[in-house]
Amino acid sequence: MSAQPEKPTIVLVPGAWHKASQYAPLTTRLESAGYEVHGIDYPSTGPNPTNENFDPDVAVIRSAIAALADEGKDVVVVVHSAAGILASEAAKGLSRKDRGKAGGITHMVFLCAFAAAEGVSLYDATGGPEDWVIVSGPKHVSPHDPKARFYNRCPPDVADDAVAQLGDNKFAEGTVRSKATYAAWKHIPCTYLICENDRAIPLVAQEAMVQQPGAGFEVVRCEADHSPFLCMPDFTAEVVRRAAGKTVGG
Repeated sequence: MSAQPEKPTIVLVPGAWHKASQYAPLTTRLESAGYEVHGIDYPSTGPNPTNENFDPDVAVIRSAIAALADEGKDVVVVVHSAAGILASEAAKGLSRKDRGKAGGITHMVFLCAFAAAEGVSLYDATGGPEDWVIVSGPKHVSPHDPKARFYNRCPPDVADDAVAQLGDNKFAEGTVRSKATYAAWKHIPCTYLICENDRAIPLVAQEAMVQQPGAGFEVVRCEADHSPFLCMPDFTAEVVRRAAGKTVGG
């Protein structure tokens, strides 16, 4: 009997204001299925981020992926919300195809995440800060009523816990003003999970992103809010596992 191929390693990159620990329901399901998971925290999220642009974030994400690739590991990068731009930027040159040897990114999974074209910032994509985004000082942005905006389909206790974990995290405005120079979704196989009850990135915006010129997303849809890893963790884990090459369910 031939040996089963080694499962790829999962790198999970959080959205704005979130830390990797908040994705535990997804992480534990993937680990239980035998996947090695690395959650990334980066400088633009915290009580007092000082980024002038997204370069420090990109460097942290890129370093984590590159280290795994250099170990010869295939990597599936899972991105949420604003991380779509950051991780896409970090992925340049790190696909297994680009490296031309064992190890590297084989797939990316966008969980209701921004897929920006070259030259586009998050602010460009949203037309500046949206009405629920509070510009709290010259360098920070914060969400207004995150329970209603991010966790509207979650059980109340799950939503309350998620808000508590957000705490006083802010996001560096310099990060959201930085313009993408690389659109990984044009070059790397990608899955996009459209979340139909998302109140942060409207459905129409998600559908527009997966239909951009050069996009070849495998599109999966669900009824989740902006946090499918909390309100539909089993389904979200299956989406990631399928993207990683594992057939799950019917």
